[in-house]
Amino acid sequence: MHYILKSLGLKNNKFMLSLLDPDLAGINPFDPHLNMVMKGKILREVMNNYWYFLREVVRVPAPGMPTGAPYQLHRGNLAMNYCMMYNFNVFMELPRQQGKTISACCRYLWIYNFGTTDSEITFLNKKMDDSKLNLQRIKDIRDLLPSYLRMDQQFSTFGNRKLKAPSSVETMKNPSNSNIIKTAPSARTKILAANLLRGRTLPLWWGDEWAFIPFNETIYLNTIPAYKTAALNAKKMGKPYGILFTTTPGILTTEEGMSANRMRLLATPFNERWYDMSYQQIMSILNANEMSNFVYIRYTYQQIGRDEKWFTDICTDLQWKWDTIRREILLEWSENPENSPFTREELETVSRLVKQPVDTKLIPIFNKTYTLNIYDNTIPLKADYTPKYPPIIGVDVSGGYNQDASAITIVDSHTTRVIADFKNNSISPIDLARVIFQIVTRWYPNAVINVERNGATLKISA
Repeated sequence: MHYILKSLGLKNNKFMLSLLDPDLAGINPFDPHLNMVMKGKILREVMNNYWYFLREVVRVPAPGMPTGAPYQLHRGNLAMNYCMMYNFNVFMELPRQQGKTISACCRYLWIYNFGTTDSEITFLNKKMDDSKLNLQRIKDIRDLLPSYLRMDQQFSTFGNRKLKAPSSVETMKNPSNSNIIKTAPSARTKILAANLLRGRTLPLWWGDEWAFIPFNETIYLNTIPAYKTAALNAKKMGKPYGILFTTTPGILTTEEGMSANRMRLLATPFNERWYDMSYQQIMSILNANEMSNFVYIRYTYQQIGRDEKWFTDICTDLQWKWDTIRREILLEWSENPENSPFTREELETVSRLVKQPVDTKLIPIFNKTYTLNIYDNTIPLKADYTPKYPPIIGVDVSGGYNQDASAITIVDSHTTRVIADFKNNSISPIDLARVIFQIVTRWYPNAVINVERNGATLKISA
Protein backbone atom coordinates (compact mmCIF):
# COMPACT_ATOMS: atom_id res chain seq x y z
CA MET A 1 0.00 0.00 0.00
CA HIS A 2 2.95 2.33 0.59
CA TYR A 3 4.07 1.85 -3.01
CA ILE A 4 0.54 2.15 -4.36
CA LEU A 5 -0.09 5.47 -2.59
CA LYS A 6 3.31 6.69 -3.69
CA SER A 7 2.49 5.80 -7.31
CA LEU A 8 -0.70 7.85 -6.97
CA GLY A 9 1.40 10.91 -6.13
CA LEU A 10 0.46 11.04 -2.44
CA LYS A 11 3.11 12.39 -0.07
CA ASN A 12 1.65 10.83 3.07
CA ASN A 13 2.20 7.28 1.89
CA LYS A 14 3.91 5.57 4.85
CA PHE A 15 1.47 6.03 7.72
CA MET A 16 0.41 2.35 7.65
CA LEU A 17 4.07 1.43 8.35
CA SER A 18 4.35 3.54 11.50
CA LEU A 19 6.17 2.22 14.58
CA LEU A 20 6.19 4.35 17.73
CA ASP A 21 8.63 2.24 19.78
CA PRO A 22 11.83 1.56 17.80
CA ASP A 23 12.69 -1.28 20.20
CA LEU A 24 9.95 -3.34 18.55
CA ALA A 25 11.56 -3.30 15.08
CA GLY A 26 12.04 -6.93 14.06
CA ILE A 27 10.31 -8.28 17.18
CA ASN A 28 7.72 -11.03 16.64
CA PRO A 29 4.72 -10.47 18.96
CA PHE A 30 4.04 -14.23 18.80
CA ASP A 31 7.51 -15.23 20.03
CA PRO A 32 6.90 -17.57 23.03
CA HIS A 33 10.15 -16.43 24.64
CA LEU A 34 9.24 -12.75 24.99
CA ASN A 35 9.91 -11.34 28.47
CA MET A 36 7.39 -9.24 30.41
CA VAL A 37 9.11 -5.98 29.50
CA MET A 38 8.82 -6.67 25.78
CA LYS A 39 5.21 -7.84 26.16
CA GLY A 40 4.43 -4.57 27.93
CA LYS A 41 6.03 -2.61 25.08
CA ILE A 42 3.95 -4.52 22.52
CA LEU A 43 0.76 -3.90 24.50
CA ARG A 44 1.52 -0.19 24.71
CA GLU A 45 2.27 -0.07 20.96
CA VAL A 46 -0.98 -1.89 20.15
CA MET A 47 -3.01 0.51 22.30
CA ASN A 48 -1.50 3.58 20.63
CA ASN A 49 -0.83 2.37 17.08
CA TYR A 50 -3.73 0.71 15.29
CA TRP A 51 -1.64 0.15 12.16
CA TYR A 52 0.85 -1.91 14.17
CA PHE A 53 -2.05 -4.03 15.41
CA LEU A 54 -3.21 -4.72 11.85
CA ARG A 55 0.27 -5.21 10.43
CA GLU A 56 2.04 -7.26 13.10
CA VAL A 57 -0.49 -8.66 15.56
CA VAL A 58 -3.91 -9.51 14.17
CA ARG A 59 -4.46 -12.80 12.33
CA VAL A 60 -7.51 -13.79 10.31
CA PRO A 61 -8.99 -17.31 10.48
CA ALA A 62 -8.23 -19.23 7.28
CA PRO A 63 -8.85 -22.86 6.25
CA GLY A 64 -5.77 -25.03 6.71
CA MET A 65 -3.94 -22.36 8.75
CA PRO A 66 -4.40 -23.05 12.49
CA THR A 67 -2.53 -19.85 13.47
CA GLY A 68 -4.48 -17.71 10.96
CA ALA A 69 -3.43 -15.59 8.00
CA PRO A 70 -1.98 -12.05 8.07
CA TYR A 71 -4.38 -9.17 7.55
CA GLN A 72 -4.54 -8.16 3.89
CA LEU A 73 -4.55 -4.38 3.41
CA HIS A 74 -5.91 -2.93 0.15
CA ARG A 75 -7.16 0.48 -0.96
CA GLY A 76 -10.72 -0.23 0.21
CA ASN A 77 -10.11 -1.30 3.80
CA LEU A 78 -7.29 1.24 4.11
CA ALA A 79 -9.83 3.99 3.40
CA MET A 80 -12.36 2.47 5.81
CA ASN A 81 -9.83 2.20 8.65
CA TYR A 82 -8.51 5.70 8.00
CA CYS A 83 -11.98 7.24 8.19
CA MET A 84 -12.96 5.22 11.27
CA MET A 85 -9.83 6.43 13.06
CA TYR A 86 -11.23 9.95 12.54
CA ASN A 87 -14.61 8.74 13.90
CA PHE A 88 -16.36 9.52 10.61
CA ASN A 89 -19.65 7.84 9.76
CA VAL A 90 -18.91 5.48 6.87
CA PHE A 91 -21.03 3.90 4.13
CA MET A 92 -18.82 1.18 2.65
CA GLU A 93 -19.16 -0.85 -0.57
CA LEU A 94 -16.83 -3.62 -1.71
CA PRO A 95 -17.40 -6.64 -3.94
CA ARG A 96 -18.57 -9.76 -2.16
CA GLN A 97 -15.97 -11.61 -0.05
CA GLN A 98 -13.32 -8.91 -0.37
CA GLY A 99 -12.73 -8.21 3.29
CA LYS A 100 -15.20 -5.54 4.34
CA THR A 101 -16.73 -7.70 7.11
CA ILE A 102 -13.41 -9.05 8.39
CA SER A 103 -11.92 -5.54 8.28
CA ALA A 104 -14.81 -4.23 10.38
CA CYS A 105 -14.39 -7.13 12.83
CA CYS A 106 -10.68 -6.36 13.25
CA ARG A 107 -11.42 -2.68 13.86
CA TYR A 108 -14.10 -3.41 16.45
CA LEU A 109 -11.90 -6.02 18.15
CA TRP A 110 -9.18 -3.39 18.56
CA ILE A 111 -11.69 -0.90 19.99
CA TYR A 112 -13.16 -3.57 22.29
CA ASN A 113 -9.80 -4.76 23.64
CA PHE A 114 -7.61 -1.65 23.50
CA GLY A 115 -9.28 1.47 22.11
CA THR A 116 -11.78 2.62 24.72
CA THR A 117 -13.40 1.89 28.09
CA ASP A 118 -16.97 1.57 29.41
CA SER A 119 -18.38 1.69 25.91
CA GLU A 120 -21.05 -0.21 23.98
CA ILE A 121 -20.80 -1.51 20.42
CA THR A 122 -23.95 -2.72 18.69
CA PHE A 123 -24.04 -5.10 15.72
CA LEU A 124 -27.05 -5.19 13.40
CA ASN A 125 -27.63 -7.34 10.35
CA LYS A 126 -30.46 -8.51 8.11
CA LYS A 127 -31.17 -11.30 10.59
CA MET A 128 -30.08 -12.19 14.12
CA ASP A 129 -28.04 -15.20 13.03
CA ASP A 130 -25.84 -12.96 10.90
CA SER A 131 -25.30 -10.52 13.77
CA LYS A 132 -24.28 -13.41 16.00
CA LEU A 133 -21.98 -14.71 13.26
CA ASN A 134 -20.12 -11.37 13.18
CA LEU A 135 -19.74 -11.52 16.96
CA GLN A 136 -18.35 -15.05 16.65
CA ARG A 137 -15.91 -13.82 13.99
CA ILE A 138 -14.56 -11.30 16.49
CA LYS A 139 -14.14 -14.03 19.10
CA ASP A 140 -12.33 -16.23 16.57
CA ILE A 141 -9.94 -13.39 15.63
CA ARG A 142 -9.37 -12.61 19.31
CA ASP A 143 -8.46 -16.26 19.96
CA LEU A 144 -5.65 -15.98 17.39
CA LEU A 145 -4.00 -13.04 19.20
CA PRO A 146 -0.97 -13.67 21.41
CA SER A 147 -2.25 -14.86 24.79
CA TYR A 148 -1.13 -11.68 26.60
CA LEU A 149 -3.28 -9.54 24.25
CA ARG A 150 -6.54 -11.52 24.26
CA MET A 151 -8.13 -9.95 27.35
CA ASP A 152 -10.52 -12.89 27.46
CA GLN A 153 -10.39 -13.80 31.14
CA GLN A 154 -13.74 -15.01 32.44
CA PHE A 155 -13.77 -13.08 35.71
CA SER A 156 -13.23 -9.53 36.91
CA THR A 157 -12.69 -8.27 40.42
CA PHE A 158 -15.17 -5.81 41.91
CA GLY A 159 -14.14 -4.91 45.47
CA ASN A 160 -13.64 -8.23 47.20
CA ARG A 161 -15.94 -10.10 44.81
CA LYS A 162 -15.09 -12.03 41.71
CA LEU A 163 -17.68 -11.43 38.97
CA LYS A 164 -18.15 -13.54 35.87
CA ALA A 165 -17.95 -11.48 32.69
CA PRO A 166 -21.04 -12.06 30.53
CA SER A 167 -20.38 -13.83 27.25
CA SER A 168 -22.83 -15.64 25.00
CA VAL A 169 -23.63 -15.99 21.31
CA GLU A 170 -25.40 -12.61 21.52
CA THR A 171 -23.10 -10.52 23.70
CA MET A 172 -19.59 -10.31 25.13
CA LYS A 173 -18.08 -8.07 27.80
CA ASN A 174 -14.44 -7.26 28.44
CA PRO A 175 -13.79 -7.52 32.21
CA SER A 176 -10.62 -5.42 31.91
CA ASN A 177 -12.23 -2.26 30.52
CA SER A 178 -16.01 -2.89 30.77
CA ASN A 179 -16.54 -2.61 27.03
CA ILE A 180 -19.48 -4.62 25.73
CA ILE A 181 -20.59 -5.81 22.31
CA LYS A 182 -24.28 -6.53 21.79
CA THR A 183 -26.09 -7.99 18.82
CA ALA A 184 -29.52 -6.87 17.68
CA PRO A 185 -32.18 -8.78 15.75
CA SER A 186 -33.90 -7.56 12.63
CA ALA A 187 -37.42 -6.15 12.88
CA ARG A 188 -40.50 -7.81 11.41
CA THR A 189 -42.69 -4.68 11.49
CA LYS A 190 -42.20 -0.92 11.29
CA ILE A 191 -43.24 -0.50 14.93
CA LEU A 192 -40.68 -3.04 16.09
CA ALA A 193 -38.07 -1.33 13.91
CA ALA A 194 -38.82 2.05 15.50
CA ASN A 195 -38.18 0.59 18.97
CA LEU A 196 -35.31 -1.75 18.08
CA LEU A 197 -32.44 0.53 19.19
CA ARG A 198 -34.39 3.53 20.51
CA GLY A 199 -32.86 4.94 23.68
CA ARG A 200 -29.73 2.76 23.51
CA THR A 201 -26.66 4.85 24.42
CA LEU A 202 -24.44 3.33 21.76
CA PRO A 203 -21.53 5.44 20.48
CA LEU A 204 -20.44 2.67 18.08
CA TRP A 205 -22.89 1.05 15.68
CA TRP A 206 -22.23 -1.38 12.83
CA GLY A 207 -24.98 -2.21 10.34
CA ASP A 208 -23.72 -5.02 8.10
CA GLU A 209 -25.55 -5.68 4.81
CA TRP A 210 -27.36 -2.40 5.42
CA ALA A 211 -29.15 -2.40 2.06
CA PHE A 212 -30.89 -5.68 3.02
CA ILE A 213 -32.01 -4.89 6.59
CA PRO A 214 -35.81 -4.56 6.69
CA PHE A 215 -37.06 -1.10 7.74
CA ASN A 216 -33.48 0.21 7.84
CA GLU A 217 -34.58 3.84 7.44
CA THR A 218 -37.00 3.57 10.37
CA ILE A 219 -34.31 1.97 12.53
CA TYR A 220 -31.81 4.68 11.61
CA LEU A 221 -34.11 7.65 12.21
CA ASN A 222 -35.25 6.36 15.61
CA THR A 223 -31.73 5.44 16.76
CA ILE A 224 -29.97 8.68 15.85
CA PRO A 225 -31.13 10.88 18.79
CA ALA A 226 -29.71 8.52 21.44
CA TYR A 227 -26.66 7.75 19.32
CA LYS A 228 -25.93 11.46 18.91
CA THR A 229 -25.88 11.97 22.67
CA ALA A 230 -23.59 8.99 23.18
CA ALA A 231 -21.29 10.10 20.35
CA LEU A 232 -20.96 13.63 21.73
CA ASN A 233 -20.09 12.23 25.16
CA ALA A 234 -17.50 9.92 23.60
CA LYS A 235 -16.02 12.81 21.60
CA LYS A 236 -15.76 14.90 24.78
CA MET A 237 -13.88 12.05 26.49
CA GLY A 238 -11.61 11.40 23.50
CA LYS A 239 -13.08 7.94 22.88
CA PRO A 240 -14.01 6.27 19.56
CA TYR A 241 -17.50 6.73 18.13
CA GLY A 242 -19.20 6.49 14.76
CA ILE A 243 -21.56 4.53 12.52
CA LEU A 244 -20.38 1.99 9.95
CA PHE A 245 -22.70 0.64 7.27
CA THR A 246 -21.16 -2.07 5.09
CA THR A 247 -23.05 -3.57 2.18
CA THR A 248 -23.16 -4.71 -1.39
CA PRO A 249 -25.64 -2.88 -3.64
CA GLY A 250 -29.25 -3.37 -2.66
CA ILE A 251 -32.28 -4.21 -4.75
CA LEU A 252 -34.07 -1.04 -5.80
CA THR A 253 -37.49 -2.68 -5.88
CA THR A 254 -37.41 -2.95 -2.05
CA GLU A 255 -37.85 -0.18 0.52
CA GLU A 256 -34.60 -1.06 2.27
CA GLY A 257 -32.70 -1.03 -1.04
CA MET A 258 -34.07 2.37 -2.04
CA SER A 259 -33.40 3.79 1.43
CA ALA A 260 -29.79 2.61 1.42
CA ASN A 261 -29.34 3.97 -2.10
CA ARG A 262 -30.57 7.42 -1.02
CA MET A 263 -28.12 7.38 1.87
CA ARG A 264 -25.31 6.37 -0.49
CA LEU A 265 -26.06 9.10 -3.00
CA LEU A 266 -26.24 11.81 -0.34
CA ALA A 267 -22.94 10.87 1.33
CA THR A 268 -19.63 12.61 0.59
CA PRO A 269 -17.43 10.40 -1.64
CA PHE A 270 -14.07 9.45 -0.16
CA ASN A 271 -11.04 10.78 -2.00
CA GLU A 272 -7.52 9.39 -1.55
CA ARG A 273 -6.21 12.95 -1.58
CA TRP A 274 -7.52 13.10 1.98
CA TYR A 275 -4.39 11.21 3.07
CA ASP A 276 -2.42 14.38 2.37
CA MET A 277 -4.87 16.62 4.24
CA SER A 278 -5.28 17.59 7.85
CA TYR A 279 -8.39 16.71 9.86
CA GLN A 280 -9.57 20.31 9.59
CA GLN A 281 -9.20 20.28 5.80
CA ILE A 282 -11.18 17.05 5.49
CA MET A 283 -13.87 18.41 7.80
CA SER A 284 -14.22 21.49 5.61
CA ILE A 285 -15.10 19.13 2.73
CA LEU A 286 -17.59 17.20 4.86
CA ASN A 287 -19.13 20.44 6.16
CA ALA A 288 -19.90 21.50 2.59
CA ASN A 289 -22.39 18.61 2.40
CA GLU A 290 -25.37 19.65 4.49
CA MET A 291 -27.43 16.65 3.43
CA SER A 292 -25.29 13.90 4.98
CA ASN A 293 -22.55 13.34 7.54
CA PHE A 294 -21.52 10.01 5.99
CA VAL A 295 -18.42 9.27 3.94
CA TYR A 296 -19.09 7.00 0.96
CA ILE A 297 -16.30 4.52 0.24
CA ARG A 298 -16.52 2.36 -2.88
CA TYR A 299 -13.78 0.34 -4.56
CA THR A 300 -14.08 -1.96 -7.55
CA TYR A 301 -12.40 -5.34 -7.81
CA GLN A 302 -9.70 -3.83 -10.06
CA GLN A 303 -8.93 -1.07 -7.55
CA ILE A 304 -8.33 -3.55 -4.73
CA GLY A 305 -5.93 -5.66 -6.81
CA ARG A 306 -8.10 -8.38 -8.35
CA ASP A 307 -7.35 -9.24 -11.98
CA GLU A 308 -9.54 -10.40 -14.85
CA LYS A 309 -8.85 -14.05 -14.16
CA TRP A 310 -10.31 -13.57 -10.69
CA PHE A 311 -13.35 -11.91 -12.25
CA THR A 312 -13.80 -14.78 -14.72
CA ASP A 313 -13.45 -17.35 -11.93
CA ILE A 314 -16.02 -15.64 -9.69
CA CYS A 315 -18.42 -15.29 -12.62
CA THR A 316 -18.07 -19.02 -13.24
CA ASP A 317 -18.74 -19.73 -9.57
CA LEU A 318 -21.89 -17.59 -9.86
CA GLN A 319 -22.92 -19.54 -12.98
CA TRP A 320 -22.77 -16.33 -15.01
CA LYS A 321 -25.96 -15.01 -13.43
CA TRP A 322 -25.55 -11.42 -14.57
CA ASP A 323 -28.08 -9.90 -12.19
CA THR A 324 -26.03 -11.26 -9.28
CA ILE A 325 -22.67 -10.44 -10.89
CA ARG A 326 -23.64 -6.83 -11.60
CA ARG A 327 -24.86 -6.31 -8.05
CA GLU A 328 -22.38 -8.26 -5.92
CA ILE A 329 -19.20 -8.06 -8.01
CA LEU A 330 -19.55 -4.96 -10.22
CA LEU A 331 -21.32 -2.96 -7.49
CA GLU A 332 -24.17 -1.80 -9.72
CA TRP A 333 -27.35 -0.56 -8.08
CA SER A 334 -29.83 -1.82 -10.65
CA GLU A 335 -32.26 0.86 -11.73
CA ASN A 336 -35.96 0.48 -11.06
CA PRO A 337 -37.98 1.25 -14.22
CA GLU A 338 -41.31 1.57 -12.42
CA ASN A 339 -42.93 4.97 -13.09
CA SER A 340 -40.14 5.74 -15.55
CA PRO A 341 -40.49 6.45 -19.29
CA PHE A 342 -37.31 4.39 -19.85
CA THR A 343 -36.92 0.61 -19.86
CA ARG A 344 -34.57 -1.23 -17.50
CA GLU A 345 -32.21 -1.94 -20.42
CA GLU A 346 -32.06 1.76 -21.32
CA LEU A 347 -31.34 2.75 -17.72
CA GLU A 348 -28.62 0.13 -17.40
CA THR A 349 -27.05 1.34 -20.67
CA VAL A 350 -26.89 4.89 -19.29
CA SER A 351 -25.44 3.55 -16.04
CA ARG A 352 -22.65 1.73 -17.89
CA LEU A 353 -21.76 4.90 -19.81
CA VAL A 354 -21.24 6.94 -16.64
CA LYS A 355 -17.55 7.77 -16.15
CA GLN A 356 -15.72 8.26 -12.88
CA PRO A 357 -13.61 11.42 -12.47
CA VAL A 358 -9.88 11.09 -13.10
CA ASP A 359 -9.01 13.88 -10.65
CA THR A 360 -10.58 16.44 -8.34
CA LYS A 361 -9.86 20.06 -7.53
CA LEU A 362 -10.72 21.59 -4.16
CA ILE A 363 -12.45 24.97 -3.91
CA PRO A 364 -12.31 26.49 -0.41
CA ILE A 365 -15.10 28.94 0.43
CA PHE A 366 -14.66 30.24 3.99
CA ASN A 367 -15.11 27.22 6.34
CA LYS A 368 -16.30 24.86 3.60
CA THR A 369 -14.45 23.14 0.78
CA TYR A 370 -16.27 22.14 -2.39
CA THR A 371 -15.05 19.59 -4.93
CA LEU A 372 -14.83 19.99 -8.70
CA ASN A 373 -14.72 16.62 -10.51
CA ILE A 374 -12.26 16.48 -13.43
CA TYR A 375 -12.94 14.07 -16.30
CA ASP A 376 -10.34 15.26 -18.81
CA ASN A 377 -7.09 16.87 -17.73
CA THR A 378 -5.36 16.53 -21.11
CA ILE A 379 -6.97 19.48 -22.90
CA PRO A 380 -4.45 21.42 -25.06
CA LEU A 381 -3.07 24.62 -23.56
CA LYS A 382 -1.64 27.79 -25.06
CA ALA A 383 1.75 29.22 -24.10
CA ASP A 384 0.19 31.13 -21.19
CA TYR A 385 -1.35 27.85 -19.90
CA THR A 386 -4.90 28.89 -20.71
CA PRO A 387 -7.02 26.36 -22.66
CA LYS A 388 -6.39 26.52 -26.41
CA TYR A 389 -10.13 26.31 -27.06
CA PRO A 390 -12.29 28.36 -24.63
CA PRO A 391 -14.26 26.00 -22.39
CA ILE A 392 -18.01 26.49 -22.05
CA ILE A 393 -19.27 26.63 -18.48
CA GLY A 394 -22.97 25.93 -18.08
CA VAL A 395 -24.56 26.71 -14.71
CA ASP A 396 -27.91 25.41 -13.46
CA VAL A 397 -28.86 27.52 -10.43
CA SER A 398 -30.90 26.26 -7.50
CA GLY A 399 -31.97 28.02 -4.34
CA GLY A 400 -29.80 25.94 -2.01
CA TYR A 401 -32.75 24.59 -0.02
CA ASN A 402 -31.61 20.93 0.02
CA GLN A 403 -33.99 19.96 -2.77
CA ASP A 404 -32.93 20.67 -6.35
CA ALA A 405 -29.15 20.76 -6.86
CA SER A 406 -27.08 23.57 -8.29
CA ALA A 407 -24.87 22.17 -11.03
CA ILE A 408 -21.93 23.26 -13.16
CA THR A 409 -20.81 21.48 -16.33
CA ILE A 410 -17.62 22.46 -18.14
CA VAL A 411 -17.37 21.41 -21.79
CA ASP A 412 -14.48 21.52 -24.26
CA SER A 413 -15.80 23.79 -27.02
CA HIS A 414 -13.64 22.03 -29.63
CA THR A 415 -14.52 18.37 -28.90
CA THR A 416 -17.77 18.88 -26.85
CA ARG A 417 -16.37 16.45 -24.27
CA VAL A 418 -17.17 17.12 -20.60
CA ILE A 419 -14.05 18.41 -18.87
CA ALA A 420 -15.41 18.80 -15.36
CA ASP A 421 -18.59 19.06 -13.31
CA PHE A 422 -19.88 20.20 -9.93
CA LYS A 423 -23.10 19.39 -8.09
CA ASN A 424 -24.41 20.44 -4.68
CA ASN A 425 -27.98 20.71 -3.41
CA SER A 426 -27.29 22.87 -0.37
CA ILE A 427 -24.93 25.53 -1.72
CA SER A 428 -26.33 29.07 -1.64
CA PRO A 429 -26.49 31.13 -4.86
CA ILE A 430 -23.87 33.51 -3.44
CA ASP A 431 -21.43 30.67 -2.65
CA LEU A 432 -22.17 29.20 -6.08
CA ALA A 433 -21.06 32.51 -7.60
CA ARG A 434 -17.87 32.33 -5.53
CA VAL A 435 -17.25 28.78 -6.81
CA ILE A 436 -17.69 29.93 -10.42
CA PHE A 437 -15.34 32.85 -9.80
CA GLN A 438 -12.61 30.52 -8.48
CA ILE A 439 -13.07 28.02 -11.31
CA VAL A 440 -12.63 30.73 -13.92
CA THR A 441 -9.81 32.70 -12.31
CA ARG A 442 -7.76 29.66 -11.26
CA TRP A 443 -8.15 27.23 -14.19
CA TYR A 444 -10.25 28.49 -17.12
CA PRO A 445 -9.73 32.28 -17.48
CA ASN A 446 -10.92 32.34 -21.11
CA ALA A 447 -14.12 30.35 -20.48
CA VAL A 448 -17.53 31.31 -21.81
CA ILE A 449 -20.00 31.26 -18.92
CA ASN A 450 -23.67 30.57 -19.48
CA VAL A 451 -25.77 30.88 -16.30
CA GLU A 452 -29.39 29.83 -16.22
CA ARG A 453 -31.76 32.66 -15.30
CA ASN A 454 -34.45 31.13 -13.15
CA GLY A 455 -37.57 32.67 -11.67
CA ALA A 456 -35.95 33.86 -8.45
CA THR A 457 -34.72 37.44 -8.09
CA LEU A 458 -31.62 37.74 -5.92
CA LYS A 459 -31.16 40.94 -3.97
CA ILE A 460 -27.98 41.72 -2.09
CA SER A 461 -28.09 44.56 0.37
CA ALA A 462 -25.08 46.74 0.98
